Amino acid sequence: MKRYLLGQGVYAFVDRYYPCPALYVTATDTTTPGINPFFLSWKQQDQLIMSALLSSLSTKILHLVVDYNTSHSIWQTLEKSFAPPLHSRNMQLHGFFQDLC
Repeated sequence: MKRYLLGQGVYAFVDRYYPCPALYVTATDTTTPGINPFFLSWKQQDQLIMSALLSSLSTKILHLVVDYNTSHSIWQTLEKSFAPPLHSRNMQLHGFFQDLC
């Protein structure tokens, strides 16, 4: 899935490099806030990413993230649930490189 998101140019949404813009903006000529057009565009794109993520999950996993509101929160939960612990990966790499010496 990560490769798909990178290929589509939207991985920045799930890794929070492109965070959600503010919902409202204040125009310089008035004090009344208005809806931020960047928020609307961002929200629409994020919903498409969420749809792709959710449709790629089995029903056994879907319950973990079905109520989340952003692609980042879905991605983060899946990462925490299924990625091996960093310590474990570091130990495996350490052993690998130690065997080479």
